[in-house]
Amino acid sequence: MGRRIKHTENDVNSLARLMLAEAIGEGVEGMDMVGTVVANRVEADCEPDFTNLRNIRHAIYQTIPGTGIPHFEPVLNGALYTQRPTEEDLQRARNLLQGHRNPRARMNLWFFNPSPGQAYRDPCTPTMPRSPMTQFDFAHKNHCFYVGVPGYCPEFYR
Repeated sequence: MGRRIKHTENDVNSLARLMLAEAIGEGVEGMDMVGTVVANRVEADCEPDFTNLRNIRHAIYQTIPGTGIPHFEPVLNGALYTQRPTEEDLQRARNLLQGHRNPRARMNLWFFNPSPGQAYRDPCTPTMPRSPMTQFDFAHKNHCFYVGVPGYCPEFYR
């Protein structure tokens, strides 16, 4: 269980759309893992990557520090705005916002797809690109998941 995140129905819809855009081909577990990482970022509230993310929309629309580039590809390429979540998708997002987290991704603050648009996943890198304070944790279908290095974000890794 994670911390409950205060939310509106617009937040639920935005999280469900992000989960679909990022991981629809990876099934329910893949979408849950993606949603868990987004919720974890709000819960973490640590510098420099996730400070002042007070709600789920802050996390979804966050940019990479100093670049203005969105963290999440579906925000950058517009795929976030074309998704039409079902009631099941919305309930999955509500559950995450109410504190339920995917157990496997419970400690992950990053993920990425190293080979978007390909039928296979390129190997995961030891650290997340552009995020040197990370270390590879596990892969699930097309995504690589990362945790912080020891000492990073003690507010979250307690």
